Amino acid sequence: MAAHLCVRTAGYAHNSLTDGPGRRTSVLLSGCSLACAGCWVPHLHAPAAGALVPVKVLAGALLDAAHERDGVSILGGEPFQQPEGLLGLIQALRARGRRHILAYSGYTYERLRRMALQQPAIGAVLDEIALLVDGPYVEALAGGAGPWTGSGNQRVIDLVASRRRGTVVRWRGRGSAGGNG
Repeated sequence: MAAHLCVRTAGYAHNSLTDGPGRRTSVLLSGCSLACAGCWVPHLHAPAAGALVPVKVLAGALLDAAHERDGVSILGGEPFQQPEGLLGLIQALRARGRRHILAYSGYTYERLRRMALQQPAIGAVLDEIALLVDGPYVEALAGGAGPWTGSGNQRVIDLVASRRRGTVVRWRGRGSAGGNG
């Protein structure tokens, strides 16, 4: 599936300590129609922002062996507005042995599951990743932000435990969200 897919990205960085547990490689996907007030990356809202990159090429760059990592974090923009490309990227990362993948979304988990009824790639992404940081950025709640969140309403969801239990399970720290980096 990932052979011919592309995603629109505004870049990536290795050695992040702020975009999830441990040392991460983080990638910014472009496009976001949510446009939350106070968003820190408004330059990523335009659907044509950044560059169109084949997912296989991007996965290779994200997993550059010169950089150690505990996982990969996918941010935006709104990554789920490119559901097929996002799924292809995750599949390409997992095919190279990367299990611990975290994605951010301005949509809630429950909304993403409803969206998956019309866009099955969204459900497939949720079934493949380890952690989801969900919910819109709410500027008035920025003071209540927790680890890896921008505002107090956002949740860090352990999707591995959620799939096992059949209900939303919040991430509790190291040792959760099974799988290796």
